[in-house]
Amino acid sequence: MRKDKKVIGICVASMQSDSWEKHVRAICKEAGKRDYTVMIFNTFQRLYEVTKFGEGEVRVFDMIPFQKLGVLIVFSESIANNEISEQLVQKAKDAGVPVITIDRRMKGCHNVLFAYEESFEKVVRHVIEDHGCKKINFMAGFEHNEFSDARIGIFKKVLEQNDLVFEPERLAYGQFWEMPARHACEEWVAKWQRGEQSMPEAVICANDIMALTVMNVLTNHGICIPKDVIVTGFDGLELEQYCTPRLTTATDDVRQIGKSMLDIIDRCIENPTEEPKDLYIPFHTRFTESCGCEPIKSCNPNERIMQLYGYAAEMRQQSTDTFFMMTTLTDGYSAVEMGNKLKDYRKAIDAKYMMLFLDPSYYKETDIPTNHFEKDSYVLFTQLKDNVYDVPLEEVKKDEFIDKICWMAEKKEPLLFIPIHCQEENYGFMVTTYDYEGKDTRAFYEFVLGLDQVLGTIRRQSQLHRSYVTDALTGLYNRRGFYLRFEKKMKQLADQDKYLFMASVDMDGLKFINDTYGHAEGDFAIKRLAEILQEMVTDGHGICARFGGDEYMVVQLMEAEKIDHDFCDHFEQRLQDKIRQDNQKKKAVYELSASCGVIGRKIQNAEEIDTMMKETDEKMYQCKCRHHNSREARSRQKSM
Repeated sequence: MRKDKKVIGICVASMQSDSWEKHVRAICKEAGKRDYTVMIFNTFQRLYEVTKFGEGEVRVFDMIPFQKLGVLIVFSESIANNEISEQLVQKAKDAGVPVITIDRRMKGCHNVLFAYEESFEKVVRHVIEDHGCKKINFMAGFEHNEFSDARIGIFKKVLEQNDLVFEPERLAYGQFWEMPARHACEEWVAKWQRGEQSMPEAVICANDIMALTVMNVLTNHGICIPKDVIVTGFDGLELEQYCTPRLTTATDDVRQIGKSMLDIIDRCIENPTEEPKDLYIPFHTRFTESCGCEPIKSCNPNERIMQLYGYAAEMRQQSTDTFFMMTTLTDGYSAVEMGNKLKDYRKAIDAKYMMLFLDPSYYKETDIPTNHFEKDSYVLFTQLKDNVYDVPLEEVKKDEFIDKICWMAEKKEPLLFIPIHCQEENYGFMVTTYDYEGKDTRAFYEFVLGLDQVLGTIRRQSQLHRSYVTDALTGLYNRRGFYLRFEKKMKQLADQDKYLFMASVDMDGLKFINDTYGHAEGDFAIKRLAEILQEMVTDGHGICARFGGDEYMVVQLMEAEKIDHDFCDHFEQRLQDKIRQDNQKKKAVYELSASCGVIGRKIQNAEEIDTMMKETDEKMYQCKCRHHNSREARSRQKSM
C-alpha cells in the first residue's frame, strides 16, 4: 500500500441506491484525476436498527486499515445509525485520520452538508411570490423526520411572511415514496370531489418521487398541470426528465460535490490537524414546465421506456442466473469444489479483479485444507486476476491482508469491500475493483446475496458430511470416512503403480485408565493419541482414522516411484518417540502407551486393503504382547 497517505476510505450504506452512489462516483472520478487510491466499505443495507442481517453487514467496517488512510469519508446519513458513525469517527481520530462526514453534522469532523433549506425555500417562494398562489397543499415525508420537518417549517415561514395562513388539513405525509404519496393524493382528490376541500392552486412536495406521483394521480383524474394545479418537487430525480410536463425542482451539482470533496481532502492531507469546518453544497433550482415557467414541450419517452424495459429484462435474467448459480453450487458439501465451480459465474462479479477471503469461523467447518494455518488467519479462497480465475486456498494473516491486495490498488481503480455473511454469522469479505462508470451495484448486490446463501448451505452440508465420516471424539475419520477417503485416493491414482503403507495402532491399557481414573480421563487419552497420529500424517497422501474404542488406522497411499521411505521405515519408532515426548509434557498420572504393526507394499486394487489390515493387526498384537510382557517384567522387578 502506498506510503504517501493519498488513500481515501469511504464508509457508506446502501450504495446501490442512486442517491448515494452518484456521490461516491463523483468522489471516485475526481480522486482518480488527483492520483488518490480509494477504498470503499459498503453495507448493502442501511443500519437504522442493527438486525441480525445488519450485524453481519456492519463487520465490513472492521476491515478498514485506519493506519493506511489519509482521510476517512463517512456517509453518515446513508448509514443512518449515529452510534456506528460515531464509532467510525472515533477510530479514525484515534489513528490520527481526519474525517469528512456527508449529509449529517458530526462533532470534530469536516461536515459536507447540502443547502436543502436555502434551495427549498427558493422553490416555495417561487410558487407563492412569483406565481401568486395562495391555496397550497403540501406533501411532506415522514412524520417527525428531520428533513421533512425542516421543509414543513420553511413552508410555514414563507406562508407567514406573505400573510398567508397555514391550513393543517392541506398537509399530508407521503413518506418520501410512491405508494404512500399516491394514497395521500387520492384522499385529497376525494375531498375535492366531495366539496370538503377546495382544489389548491399548487401542490408543493418535499421530494421528486412524491411530486411525480402527485402529477400522475392528478392527470388520471383529468386535472391539468400546470393549468389547473402547479406541482413542484425537490432533489433532482433523474426520472423527471422523462416525464411530461418536466418537473420544477432543485438538484445538487454532482460534479461540484466531487471537486469540493477533493479540495477538502487535499487540505486534510497537507494539514491533518486543520480545524474542521462545515461546507454547504448548493442546490440549483430549475423552474420549468410543471409550474408554467416554460412551455410544455412534446417529449418522446420511448427511448427511456426501452432503456427501462431492457434493464428490467436484464434484471430478470440476472435473477434467473443467480437462482441457477445457487442450485448448481450447492450440489454437494465441498467448499473447494464449490470454489472451482464459481468460475462459471465470474461475470456476475462485474469486475476486472477480485479476491474473496474467508474467515476461520467459516472455513474450519469445511473441507478447505487449513490444518497448518495460524489460528486467526484468513484463507484467500478465490481470486480473479488478469482475467484468470483460480482457487488459491492460501493463508493470509490478518495483519497482512491489506498488503495482499496492494496489487489491486495499483490498478488505479477504487477498491470495493463487501461483507460476506449469513445473518449475523460472518463468513469473510470480498474485495473487487469498482468501475464507477459502469458497475451495476444492484445486480452485484443480488449476486452477493446468492453467494451468501451458497456459502451458508455448503457449510451446513459440510458439517453434516463431517458428522457422517468423522469420529466425534477425536475428529479423525471414522471407519466409513476412512474407506471413502481411501477409495477416492485410489481413483486418483487409477492408472499408476501404487504403494500403500499401513499402520495398525492400538492404545495400551485403556481399560486400566477408565477403571482407575474414570472414562473422562480415558477419552482424554484417546484424544491424545489421535493428535499424535494426526500430527504424523502431514501431507495429502495420509489418512488417519479411529476405528472404534482404542483402535486406530494410518495409511499413506502414493505413487510407487514416489515412496516416502523415511516416513515408512521410521514410522513406528517416531510414534514411540512422540508418545514419550507427550508423556513428559503432559505429566499425567498414567503413561500413554500404544502398540503398532506396520506393513508396506505395492497394490493393484482397493480390495487388497482388507488382507493388509489383517497382517498389520497381527503385527500390532505381537507388539502388544511384547509391551504386556515388558510391563509384567517391570512390575515383578518393583515387587522384589
